[in-house]
Amino acid sequence: MPFFHAGGAAVKRGLPIFDLPHFKAILLRQIQDLDLTHFGSLLAIASLLPAACRYIQRAWHDAATCVKRFFISSITIPAGDPINRSVTTWLLDNVIYPRNLRFHTARTELGRDVQDPGASLKKSQRSVAYLPHWESAWFWHEGRLFAISRSLDSFNAAMSDPSYDGIGGEEIKISSLGLQSEPIKEFVERCRQYAESKSQFYVIIYSRDRYGLSWKPKYRKPLRQLETVHFDDEVKTNLIADIRNYLDLRTRKLYQSRSMPYRRGYLFYGPPGTGKSSLSTAIAGEFGLDLYEVKVPSIKDDGELEQMFQEIPPRCIVLLEDIDAVWSAREQRIDAENGSAVTLSGLLNVLDGVGSQEGRVVILTTNKPERLDSALVRPGRIDFKVYMGNISRASAAQMFMRMFAPDLLGQNMVREHKKTRSSARSLESGDFLNEFVTLEQLKMLATQFADQIPENTFTPSQLQGFFQLHLNSAVRAAESIGAWVRREMSVKEEGEFDIC
Repeated sequence: MPFFHAGGAAVKRGLPIFDLPHFKAILLRQIQDLDLTHFGSLLAIASLLPAACRYIQRAWHDAATCVKRFFISSITIPAGDPINRSVTTWLLDNVIYPRNLRFHTARTELGRDVQDPGASLKKSQRSVAYLPHWESAWFWHEGRLFAISRSLDSFNAAMSDPSYDGIGGEEIKISSLGLQSEPIKEFVERCRQYAESKSQFYVIIYSRDRYGLSWKPKYRKPLRQLETVHFDDEVKTNLIADIRNYLDLRTRKLYQSRSMPYRRGYLFYGPPGTGKSSLSTAIAGEFGLDLYEVKVPSIKDDGELEQMFQEIPPRCIVLLEDIDAVWSAREQRIDAENGSAVTLSGLLNVLDGVGSQEGRVVILTTNKPERLDSALVRPGRIDFKVYMGNISRASAAQMFMRMFAPDLLGQNMVREHKKTRSSARSLESGDFLNEFVTLEQLKMLATQFADQIPENTFTPSQLQGFFQLHLNSAVRAAESIGAWVRREMSVKEEGEFDIC
């Protein structure tokens, strides 16, 4: 049979390159030549692998159990506890850095968009929050190896809470090599100090969760300066001095040495919009205290109220707002909607009864103090009363300065921009504060502003509403207040609703 060369290879003409019957014959002959004894040995070894794996797994588990039992200490922190949040905050900031965290849980923001306060008014999609999702972490701290694991069994329950931000909602376990748990306790204390240092610019406001089972952090508000709450300066000074004296450790020792209950109650009363709640928040920020909101009408009965107060820590502020809406003249008022059966005696018992806690600052607010029972406001329960009325001219001038004085710090920058055409257009349109007033001129404008406001006629919230319309110009605010006062006075005299 003839041959031909293709690329240097000799190929027999007329035969296919691949002969399938020939290949099958060769494969069958190789299978027949296999040493079945050797092949059976391999199968026997392979059959032992699952049993060997199970043995190794059990040996590893037993070894790990032995190490945990004799060489590892641990502390478990339940979900929702403030310590849990402190430890998790430290871990996220120092170990699981945000730039290295590759696992998240995405959820739609249910609250107000912080960057865009008007987002809730727009027909647009809500922003997405990416919460840290982690299960365990290993790290070195002060020369010791620690491990933190997070239980995700309660994750779904935590995610059902709209206020949950992904921190402190699941049970965590802190472990470390050693026979003593003291290093872990020291680490937890370090986390608490770290969390407190981070929260020194915020006030944490607690309220009961949707099921009424436990206290949850509801808001984290920036500190509010006492200067932003406008009422009588002398009363404000005496109030702050009284609270500072009460919180002093020496005062506590004096109370205890004389067998006196270490308690202090305050009543803030006055018309709506005079800053009673704002003053409570400012006091919490001034003294670095957490604030616990107690909404009595939403509490089921006296037993639930007592349980709530037992879970409140000793050093904090307990705020009971609009207490006049609950009882009047020793008569129990039962709300038809929520069926609250809390009695006046039940409230008095948690405030200063046998089982009441000491060391708290209790603040009651009311718009109608004449409706309060005398037993609730007697000395020993209410020790300091603060009337918060309509704003005075002196306070109006202070409010004017507070609104516009911060802009003086940025006037040098604005003066530089004035050289450009764009800032000149901004000056004409009044888009932002550009009068270049000095501090002395601003004081004169504040006096001019306050002289046009009747004494003790408007609430601070009303005046704040006026400032919201004139934050871009101190001069325009001083010029416009007269017309605003006349319009408000006419509406007030006629008793009509002001339609804008």
